[in-house]
Amino acid sequence: MMSPLSITVYGSVTCEDTAITTARLRALKIPFALYNRQENSDVDALLDKYNNGKRVTPTLVFGDAQNVIAEPSLLELETALRAAGYQFDAPRADEIRGALKNQRLPNFTLPSTRGDAVTLYKLQGRKRAVLFFVDDVNALVSQGYARQLTQPRELFEEYNALPLPIARADLETTKEWAHEFARAYAALSDADGSVKRKYAALLGVNPTETLLVILDSFCAPRAVSHAADAGGLIAPAEIASWLRLIDCECDE
Repeated sequence: MMSPLSITVYGSVTCEDTAITTARLRALKIPFALYNRQENSDVDALLDKYNNGKRVTPTLVFGDAQNVIAEPSLLELETALRAAGYQFDAPRADEIRGALKNQRLPNFTLPSTRGDAVTLYKLQGRKRAVLFFVDDVNALVSQGYARQLTQPRELFEEYNALPLPIARADLETTKEWAHEFARAYAALSDADGSVKRKYAALLGVNPTETLLVILDSFCAPRAVSHAADAGGLIAPAEIASWLRLIDCECDE
């Protein structure tokens, strides 16, 4: 068996896409070399070379440029890694079992970046919520994950679902964050982090970890993903699989 191709990442220290890509590589324990344009004067020329004159970060070069990808989604990254000879287990959500599967999570009402308030139980029967708790709005890896989470609008519409980023920040800060990273979706302000702490305790998750919860149309949890940072959360492609499963089940 041939050795996997080496991986070189050309990125930027201020780029959320670089942050989520490198965080995913670390979560998968995939070795790579990282060169940031602010720290290495050769990087800009290489970015131009591999992107038709555009400085797109991150750009990943496999081996001797047998494959080059830029700004990959998590799914695109994992596909390229397997093609390059790497074997790994991608992050998977934990299925909620037992009584908790049929129990609504505690209700909340939080201010929204759209100027109103969102009450969880008012979504019942209308939307399947995907809750992404953002502990630090300044963390580039969470910013990068949020962009990927909120990108497939058609998917959420198909399964009557709604991504709900919930930031541990005041409303004005959350508005600024949502404008950049939520792709026109509303984000909620959980300024003191109380909702996240309550849900983490109920779901048996370390409250310091990044948390994502997929709910059914009754506001009951069906799957949970948690990790040290957003690089270890499930990819939007797996979220789609869970929404598809929930959609196929008969409402009771």
